[in-house]
Amino acid sequence: MPFLNRLLFIVVTVIAAAKSYVASAGDYTVSYAFDGTTVQDVAAAVTSPLNEQGTRQDCRYDTFCTIRLEKSDLEIRLDVSQASRDGRRIFVSANGGRAQGLACCYFSDGERTFSRELREPFVKLHVYDGHRRKGNEFVQNFHLGVLYLQFSGLR
Repeated sequence: MPFLNRLLFIVVTVIAAAKSYVASAGDYTVSYAFDGTTVQDVAAAVTSPLNEQGTRQDCRYDTFCTIRLEKSDLEIRLDVSQASRDGRRIFVSANGGRAQGLACCYFSDGERTFSRELREPFVKLHVYDGHRRKGNEFVQNFHLGVLYLQFSGLR
């Protein structure tokens, strides 16, 4: 009888641990990499790439998942919608801190946010510092770098 009690205790402990692991896990995982530089480095004609990479395993659908790029002083916020009849969408925004200008950050064509249907698990985005063009205004934005996002575990 003590053997059965011990076995029951082990089974209950394993099940409880598995449930708590599932409860703390995210809906999807995003691996990221940023290959970039700063305005100051370009002005000084210095090449000091600010390469950063990592993984977030606790991202949830329909909630912003924040990626902090310490070297580049950027904050990337992304949101992936749950799958629906129309598919799954991704929304991405980037904000700069003390190292970037007040107008930071934009994607292609001066868009403050990036949004599209997520058909493939890999997304590549160019990130710029500057501002959006108004009318026929000529704007020369600074290319901060390239952000790579790889999604896995999408349900």
